[in-house]
Formats: sequence, structure tokens, C-alpha cells
Amino acid sequence: MKVLTWISDHLLHFVLIVGAFSLIFPQPGSSLGWLVTPVLAVMVLNVSMTIKAEDLKQLKQHPFVILWSVFLQFVPMALFALLLGKLFGPWDDIRTGQLLLGSLPADVSAPLMVYLAGGSTAVGTAMLVMAMALTPFVLPNVLAWLGGVAFEVPVSYLVGELVGIIVVPVVFGIFLNYRSEKVREKEQLWAGIASLCYITLLFVVVSANAKAIIALKVFALLVLLAEIALNLFGYMLAFLSRLVLKRKEVFLPLLFLVSSKEFGIASAAVDTMKLNSALMIPSAFFAVVQMISSPIMVKIVKKYKVDQKA
Repeated sequence: MKVLTWISDHLLHFVLIVGAFSLIFPQPGSSLGWLVTPVLAVMVLNVSMTIKAEDLKQLKQHPFVILWSVFLQFVPMALFALLLGKLFGPWDDIRTGQLLLGSLPADVSAPLMVYLAGGSTAVGTAMLVMAMALTPFVLPNVLAWLGGVAFEVPVSYLVGELVGIIVVPVVFGIFLNYRSEKVREKEQLWAGIASLCYITLLFVVVSANAKAIIALKVFALLVLLAEIALNLFGYMLAFLSRLVLKRKEVFLPLLFLVSSKEFGIASAAVDTMKLNSALMIPSAFFAVVQMISSPIMVKIVKKYKVDQKA
């Protein structure tokens, strides 16, 4: 248990080391794509086992903020992604891929970051579930209105992810927390296992995209800067929301939900519609950016809290 707690406390260091290793030596992890779905489910389950029954009462206090987070995930992020897409000039598929990325819901790992930063995991999970549930309806309309793109949502993928990776593990995790005192006592253990899952996902994701990233050479820098800008814009929206809404207790869920994107949907869409693989380039870069920036932001938030108490 102490080892897993230590991993959780030093997640940023592991992310930087594993990320660099996966980029330089992608071969070991490039064939492990089959691990993503079960590892995500285990991660969500362990994060949900930290949610207590009383935490769910917070959802009644913040219905507007939960809806607000969904709006931010889809609309301002998509608009900014559309603007960033103009950087790619004649590369139509990459420009469309950038808009697709900006129109996606938050990443499944976001509630873990909320927990590690000391925020309300229950509120973060509710924001994620609602956004994922609305994605089949919102995503094609956003792409049509903003980019004139006819888009077929990979419904089977989304339903499978929503039910198998999110809803079932969340409900089961909360049930275990409610029924077992031992589960409640070992909260740090579940966070450690979830952090280990996150590191595994990073290893697989970076390894799978390393060749594509390196192959772009100088152009990769432009794409990388665009994805960093999109990620930072998400953080900025959360900070602005905190100033306007004046609700500090929901700031951390907004911070990690709005700034992240469920990049796996882009890959599923390309496979479903037999589209040009170039559409996945922005999502591949963003996957690496957010999986490194999120633990960095956790570190910043925790340091800020310590400084505030000092």
C-alpha cells in the first residue's frame, strides 16, 4: 500500500519518465492497445471507490455548474480549436481533425486528477458522465455548424465507453464505498492503483503515437504548439469561471474536465467512417500534452494550497 501511495504522490515524476521513454523507445508499448479499455475501467472503478455517499449530496448543490462544464467542454473549446485549425492552412484533414478534437468531451482520466488535486471527485464524475451522454447529439451538430463537416458519431464506441468504462465502474465503486468500511479506510490504496493505471495508459498512448509524431518532423512543432494552446485555453476557461461564478468548491472539477479531451473518440470515428488517418494527428498530440500537463497542474494546485496554509 505504501508503494502505491508513493506512486500517487510522485505521479508527475513517473509521467515525465515514462512519457520520455515511450517516445524514444515506442516498440514495447505500441502493441498493447488492447490494454486501454480494461485499464480505463479499472482506473474509473478505483477512483469511484473514493466517492462517499455524502459526496453525492454536492451534486444537488451544483446542477448549473455541471451543465456549465458541459457547455465549456463543447462550445468555447470547439471555437478555439476552429481558430487554431487555421494555422494548418492547406492541410484540410488536420484542420478538420483539430475541430474534431475541440468538440470532444472531457477525458475519462479527469476525475482522477480532480481527486489527486483535492477536489470533488463526485462533481467531476457527474460532469464527465453528462458530457459523454450528450456527445452523440452534440458532437455532429457542433462539427456541422462550425466546420460544415458531416460527421457520423461512433455510437457503439460511445455507448460501450459510457456504460462499460464509466457508468458500471462508477456505480459499483460508489456501492462498494457505501457498503464496506474497509473500502473507505483504504482510500489512498485505490488512488494509488488508479495512478498506476494512468501511467500504464500514458505508456501505451505515447508508444502508439510516437512514430506519427516523429515522422512529422518540423511540422510536429506547429501541431504541438496548437495542442498546448488548446490545453491552456481549457485551464483559462476554468479560471475565468471561478472568477465569474465565485464557487471555489467546483473550481478543480472544472479545471481538469474542461482542459482535457477524450481523444479515443477521434480514433474510433476514423475507423468507423474509414476516414483519412491525418484526422487523428491533433488528437494524438493532444493525448500526450494532456497526460503530461494534468499531473503538472495537480502539482501546482497542491503546492498552491500548501503555500496558502503557510
